[in-house]
Amino acid sequence: MSALYTTVSTADILRFAAENPLAWIVPAADPDDAILMPLLMETGADGAPATLLGHLPRSGPLTVRLRENPRATCLFLGPHSYVSPRWISKPGWAPTWNFVSLKVTGTVTLDDTLTEHAVRTLATHMEAPAGSDWSIDQVGARLPGLLRGIIGFRMQIEMLQPRFKTGQDESAASQAEIHAHLDGHPLQSWMTKP
Repeated sequence: MSALYTTVSTADILRFAAENPLAWIVPAADPDDAILMPLLMETGADGAPATLLGHLPRSGPLTVRLRENPRATCLFLGPHSYVSPRWISKPGWAPTWNFVSLKVTGTVTLDDTLTEHAVRTLATHMEAPAGSDWSIDQVGARLPGLLRGIIGFRMQIEMLQPRFKTGQDESAASQAEIHAHLDGHPLQSWMTKP
C-alpha cells in the first residue's frame, strides 16, 4: 500500500472520524455478525486517537460475539467518487476511484455504565453542527426503556490504518482537473488544492 495514501496527519484522522462516524464493526470471532453503528473517536492526553465510544443492541449477535472474543475491526468509509478519464486531459489515462477511509482494530469492553454517556455524547456530536439544542432528555419517559435495549462500549485502539486516496499520485494538472470536476462534492475538501 502506497505511503502516499496512508501517511495521514492526526488532525485529518480525527476530522475524518468526526465527520464520518458510521462504521462497520466486524468481530474477529465471526465477521458475519458485523453491523453498522455510529462511533466516536476519543483522544488520549497526548491528543492522539485512543478509543472509540459507541453502543450496540444488547441482545444482538455482535454483542454476543464480542462477549466471547472482544477483538474487532471497525471500517469507516467517507466521501468517495469514481474519477472518469473524460475529466483528465492526459491521453491514455485510466479511470480510478478516489476515497477516504479508516480501519481501526482493537479490543472492545462492553460496559453498562457507558450506555447513557455514549448515547448522550453521540446525540450532542450529531446535533451540534446544525446548531440544535436537542438532547436525549426530550425522549422523555421512553428513554429508560430504550437505554435498556442497548449497551455502551469503548474499544481500545491498537491499530489505526487510514487510506486517503485523493489523487496525490497524479500530476498537479490532473489533480486540478479532478478537483474541478468534484466541485461541491464532499471528497473535494479532502484533496490538496494544486
